Amino acid sequence: MQTNNKKYEITDIAHEKHPFLHRIRALRDVGVEVRAGDLGGFVEAECNLSQEEGDASWIFGDAIAAGSASVDKDSCLRDGAVACDQAYVTQRSTLSGHARAEDAAYIRGAVLCEEARASGSALVLDARDRGKFPKLSGHCTVYGTVAGAVEVTGTAVILWEEKIRNSTPDTLILDGQSRSIVRNPARDELKPSRQPSEKKEKSPKRKELER
Repeated sequence: MQTNNKKYEITDIAHEKHPFLHRIRALRDVGVEVRAGDLGGFVEAECNLSQEEGDASWIFGDAIAAGSASVDKDSCLRDGAVACDQAYVTQRSTLSGHARAEDAAYIRGAVLCEEARASGSALVLDARDRGKFPKLSGHCTVYGTVAGAVEVTGTAVILWEEKIRNSTPDTLILDGQSRSIVRNPARDELKPSRQPSEKKEKSPKRKELER
């Protein structure tokens, strides 16, 4: 029965290994993939997945949101992904495979897949003004901060005090053994910055360097 236009209900279908978790069932269409009556993944409580109207966040398959973890703002958990403890998954983030957001990790506009983990007080953040987002894959673990166009893969570990921020159009790749850059081809194109009739003045910094 639909109540207060909620988008899902928590069913009596318990998780086989963790009986305190129960499957959800859609009470109405959610986004473009979920139809009313579809079963979703597992939650511990209603606080784990947003009930907000217009929010297409969802938990698919055997994915889990447990503890005080929260999934909202068009984000989703797929396959066997897990968000637990106080993790917050928001702003169109996607966790798939056996990815895990745990402890107090904050995932905003990012992709975690395969066996990737965001742990501790990890911050995995998109660059809102540039449309760039981090991707975690392989068996990597992030405890620190990863922001912008950064791919963390393989066995890479980002430690607690490390802050990896990329605000350029290029993509920074960390695989646990090396760091490399995938250069954006658009950076090699030269375009005029002003009208030809305008005289370009030397910057103060350049003037200071001149002798």
